Order: sequence, then structure tokens, then C-alpha cells
Amino acid sequence: MNILSDLVNKHNFYRESTLNLQASENVLSRPAREALGADLASRYSHIMDSGINGYGGCKYSEEILIETENLMKKLYGSKYAEVKTIGGHVAAEVAILSTMNKKENMLAIGENCGGYTGYFGNYIPSMFSINSYEIPYDSENQEIKYEELEKVTKQVNPSVILLGQSFFVKPYDMKRIREIGDECNARIIYDGSHVMGLIAGKQFQPDALKYSDILLGSTHKTFFGPQGGIALTNDEELWDRMSFNTVWKTMDNYHLNRIASLGVAAEEMLQFGEEYASQVCKNSKQLGKALNEYEIEVKYSPWYSYSHQVHLSPENESRFGNFLKISQKLEENGIITDREGRIGTAEITRMGYNDMDNMASLIKDALSGKNVKNNTIELRKSLKIKYCR
Repeated sequence: MNILSDLVNKHNFYRESTLNLQASENVLSRPAREALGADLASRYSHIMDSGINGYGGCKYSEEILIETENLMKKLYGSKYAEVKTIGGHVAAEVAILSTMNKKENMLAIGENCGGYTGYFGNYIPSMFSINSYEIPYDSENQEIKYEELEKVTKQVNPSVILLGQSFFVKPYDMKRIREIGDECNARIIYDGSHVMGLIAGKQFQPDALKYSDILLGSTHKTFFGPQGGIALTNDEELWDRMSFNTVWKTMDNYHLNRIASLGVAAEEMLQFGEEYASQVCKNSKQLGKALNEYEIEVKYSPWYSYSHQVHLSPENESRFGNFLKISQKLEENGIITDREGRIGTAEITRMGYNDMDNMASLIKDALSGKNVKNNTIELRKSLKIKYCR
């Protein structure tokens, strides 16, 4: 029986004939994909506290781990890099375990303001017996209310101020946040899951690590690596805690093939990251402007976005339906988006596509009831991965 192989092939054929505008996805280069499918995928490596590896046959996998750590440190200018976490969420768990004790308080941007769901309610706070409070936030302008934040820290006395959003279009005033954190002795954690590639390319929040204690995130959104997570710091004590809290606490095996693929992507980022990230940000702003000109309402005019995503307005519902219906209409025409109103430019930029006026036109036609599926298929055929060797 070849049911699964057939389904995988169908998936590959399907996605290779579509334009991917999901904000949380990217595409691997051939060398990164080859590393992910190498013999490493079925091997283990575990360096014990004694420094001895518990498994044999790890000569090269140990070198791959060290080299990938060094590449990440070079890329982000950090002294220490934890690359073993298998997701951005796991990297966040490691960071929180390393900076907080039970019953302590954390401040994070609320889900209603685009913050990450996992930082509230029955998720990470419940797991680790901590309390989570919302950072005062101006959703209309996509800005932290810094004076109110300062007041809240005096009331809540947080151990951690955790930054970062799933809906992420504007950087923060990191210097101000660092000053506020210092006043209440709070650690600053920056969750850059959506923007790690843009930070690496020095186009979005280049001071993220300068003013935070830990910079963490995913490696598969704007960073074009395999699915996984990283955590970076310049604090040796925090690094020791993160190392301790990674293996046998939040996870066990760290997937050697993923580390190798991540290292390949980091090499690509070092060579092409600034050019790529700059183009991503330009494409987002241009796409937002073009969509608005085609009477598809986009939030935050006239600046729209400083990152890799633009946010559709709920005001589109009367013409095109809710975000779910919009996504479904677009997918019928070979254009993939999420079901929450975000449109991302990271993957299409990686594929070398920069004509945002034409992209907006395709979206407008699809939402207006025209069949543009053949147009998207032909356009996808003309694209190939850039920003790699």
C-alpha cells in the first residue's frame, strides 16, 4: 500500500501550484531540504553533564551542532545560542522557566491585541503556575502605551516583560521598555517568532537583543529554516539556566536533521539576509497600499506594515465575507492565506516575486468572483527560490 506516499505527492503537487501568502510559513532551499532528509533524521545525540555523548556515531552530528550554534551567534551578535528547541513555543517555555518562579507575574501583549495565545489562560501560565497580565496596548496605532505600562509594572511587579506578537507589524521602543524593566527589576524577553528573519536581516527591530535579556523565536516564518525554535542571550547565567531547562524538562531529543537544516539556512541568512529582509518589508508596504487602491480594506493606512504581514480589516466582510470565507475564496484560486486576516510576503519574496500590484490585482479578482486559478498556476511556475546558493 502506498496511500501515504500518494498523499504526500499530492500535497507537494498542490502546494507547488499555489502562491503561499501565509504569514507563518516559508520555503526551504534545496540544500536545507536535503539536510532535513539526511541520515541524521533517524539518529540520536545526547551530550551528558560529564561532557560524554550517551550515543556512539556522533562525531559529525556534534560538529554540526557546534557549527550551527556559532552561525546563530554570528548572525544575531549574541554570546550564546540555544538551537535545540524544536519550536518557538518550546523556546518560550525554556525562557520562562529560566527567568521565573512559581506564583510570579509576567506581562505580555494580550491576544485581543495580536499577542500569542499561549502566554495566557490555561496554557503556559497554568503549566508553570505563574500569573500573566496584559501589557497596555493601542491596537489602532499598534503601539505599547508606555506610560500606562510603567504604572502597571508598579502594580503587578512582574518578573518578566514578554514582548512579541502573532499579529506583528510594528517594532517597539526597546530602550524605553528596558528602562521600565530596570525600574521594577524585570527581565525582558523578546519573542521574535514571526520576525526572526527580519531581525537577522537588520530590517525590523535590530535592537531586539541589545535591550532584552533573551531573544527567542521560530525558525520557519521569516527565517527560512525548518520548523523549530532558537533562544539567544548575552547573559552567561541565563544561558546556563536555559541549557539546563531544555533537555529532559521541555523536550528530549533535539532532531539532528533539523539542526543541520537550520545551519544551512543560517549560512544563507548570513549571505543574503539583509537583501531578503529589506525586500520582504518593501513588499508588505507595497501590497498593503495596492490592496487599498483596489478597495480591499487594509489596516493601518498609510504605513500598513513594517514587517512581513499586512492585516485585512473586518470592514471587508460586507463585500467579501469574513476572514474564513476570504481565505476559502482565495484558496479556490490557488492563493493560500490563513483564516485570521493576515497576508504574508515572506515566502513569495523568497520565491523572487516582487510585483505587489499584480498580486493585489489577483486577490481582488479572486474575491470579486473571477476565476484566476490558471493565472496563479502559471505565475507559480515562473518562480524559483532565491537568496540561496
